[in-house]
Amino acid sequence: MISVIMPVHNTEKYLNTSIQSVLMQTYDNLELICIDDCSTDYSWDILQNFAKSDDRITLLKNEKNSGSGFSRNRGLEIAKGKYIFFLDDDDWIDLNTLEVLHEVSERDNLDMLMFKNMSYYEEDCRFDIEPYYDMEFMNKWEGKVFNHYDLETKDIFNIPVGPCNKLYLKSFLDDNNIRFTNQNLIQQDNPVFFKNITKAKRVGILNRYFQNRRRRSGSVMTFKGRRILDNIKIVELILNVFLEDKNIYNRYKKDLLNFLFRILRNKYNLINEEFKPEFAKESEILINRFYSEYDLFDDIQNSVNANLLNFFNNLNSS
Repeated sequence: MISVIMPVHNTEKYLNTSIQSVLMQTYDNLELICIDDCSTDYSWDILQNFAKSDDRITLLKNEKNSGSGFSRNRGLEIAKGKYIFFLDDDDWIDLNTLEVLHEVSERDNLDMLMFKNMSYYEEDCRFDIEPYYDMEFMNKWEGKVFNHYDLETKDIFNIPVGPCNKLYLKSFLDDNNIRFTNQNLIQQDNPVFFKNITKAKRVGILNRYFQNRRRRSGSVMTFKGRRILDNIKIVELILNVFLEDKNIYNRYKKDLLNFLFRILRNKYNLINEEFKPEFAKESEILINRFYSEYDLFDDIQNSVNANLLNFFNNLNSS
């Protein structure tokens, strides 16, 4: 069985498409767990109507708005499937998605199977392939079983971190205590992905576009407000994933530290002007903690690109 876990929050406009894409799968040994995160529109009513007509659907409702990570964790706690598939409430999947993913995962005894995403731009009703979600550099691994040690160290920082373009073996997630943060942070997929990729012993990838990612204005992906400050906490969470195993940290140290500093720089450049001073200050505090509490001064000075270091030195001196 595959357990499909879908956090839901105020997506009445898209829910029918998302849910139908699951219920109409050619692979029908599935359960759909929908967790309503205190929607204020008609999302809960839509969910209830679906649940009345299909006993494969289980509904949960959060007591307070807690974010997608909290909702996914609730779904994981009650999931009965051998495999876990996450789907966002405004996206949809092709009708043979779960059948193909299940077949390949069973055949190759995989902990995690990745695939590609197609982007759908709502404003002009067009589909497009984005290089980030295309993962062309990973095509050579199709049909093979691999793990992170087989990849170049830079590769894992170029793989899409979202949980929705992957099928997971549930026992792998449980055995490694892989769960999302309950802190209701944006970009929280990052630390979870890096724990997945560094723990998984058997990984596969398909050069196929099964999921349709809806790109719309007002979504988290297009947000430039104060919540981008969450990325500062996310950077620290990512670092802690790697520091759990000194050998893994040492293997990825240079690429990891540059990746973390790039996140901070890129999010500073993205955030609205009114929040830039706060972002700069919080970034300075975190970097100072990297030096003092984490004892990473030498690693940072020897590994991080000079342009990145200079960016933050100039930022904090201005």
